[in-house]
Amino acid sequence: MTGEENGRTLKNTKAGNSKVLKNTEAEPADHTMDDAGSTLPAPSRFGRDSNFELLRILAILFIISFHCAWEGGFEYPAFCFNKFLVESFHMLGEIGVNLFILISGYHMIRGRFKIKKLIALLLQVQFYNWICVFLCVHFGTLTLDRRTVFINFFPVTEYKYWFATVYILLYLFSPYINRLLLCLSRKEFQKMLLLCLAVFCIFPTVYGALKNDTETLFYYNRFIWLLIVYMIGAYIRLYPPVKYVSSAKWLGISALIFFFMECAIYVMERFQPFFNKVGIVGGNYFWRPNTIPVAAVSLSLFLCFRFIKVKPIKAVNLLASTTFGIYLLHDGQLNFYMWQVLLKSTEYTFSPRLILFIPMCALLIFITGACVDFLRQLLFRPLIRK
Repeated sequence: MTGEENGRTLKNTKAGNSKVLKNTEAEPADHTMDDAGSTLPAPSRFGRDSNFELLRILAILFIISFHCAWEGGFEYPAFCFNKFLVESFHMLGEIGVNLFILISGYHMIRGRFKIKKLIALLLQVQFYNWICVFLCVHFGTLTLDRRTVFINFFPVTEYKYWFATVYILLYLFSPYINRLLLCLSRKEFQKMLLLCLAVFCIFPTVYGALKNDTETLFYYNRFIWLLIVYMIGAYIRLYPPVKYVSSAKWLGISALIFFFMECAIYVMERFQPFFNKVGIVGGNYFWRPNTIPVAAVSLSLFLCFRFIKVKPIKAVNLLASTTFGIYLLHDGQLNFYMWQVLLKSTEYTFSPRLILFIPMCALLIFITGACVDFLRQLLFRPLIRK
């Protein structure tokens, strides 16, 4: 290669890199992992556009609604409207999980790893885990001995909060994941994502019908899947869609996919003997995070909010900072007591008010959890800022 060709190649490389950097710099400032473990938001946080903050709030409401339907003890001997309703809420939980990680990948691909952030995350998990432990002891659902006390000092290791465990692992490895992703060309990135989706999403959705499970193939686990979702979020940040599609259209696509999922529930329940022979049990087959419909509706909702132009709204951004704390508070060891004893969810199994009960419970837990996390942020602020 001649000196002139070398110079031309170097010039083209620099131009390509500067183009990627230009696209990236046009995006909002770097965010840490969904602000989990944050203290009270700094003024710069209030300067963020609130589109993704609104999406975080929507995602946690989806997750709470799912937990209410999943852990509420609703059992039905035959198909009825309330069973259809409960199975519909089953679809929301993993959509919420996918949305959180899409947001993380989108922001963290150009973010910086901070050891203080990791410590803050671990402290936040400890804080909520011990609140749940003490409440369980108080309500008589847990007996403390030396072994139990020791184990509860390692909630992340012990998988007490599966999402928190995956979330922290993603943050821990994010500098290396990001570096590897940034080394890929656009085509290489696309090929890798297509391969990952074919192996861990498309094939399991089809073949998994024989086993009524899409999460037991190819040594799949939730860390692998959420790593793929993280990479999708990162790809959208690095290579924004060239053709603009309005938020209204993406919302319409999301609604259409969800309508398909609702129809699938009805068809699978209505023709249950046939689907039982295939291997599918129940109408909520598509509830898992790696099924084609859940992955598709998660992505379309994410793109819908990405294109929404919302100026910074202080109240929204403040509420969004509590979402990880809300998850930790309501999905801990208090699960059974909270849903079936405190909220008496089973009493609404056949009630016509179930359609209101689940959303109202989600709203109540969201408000309660937000208030608790505001207090935690105040308590942790001097510690984190040292």
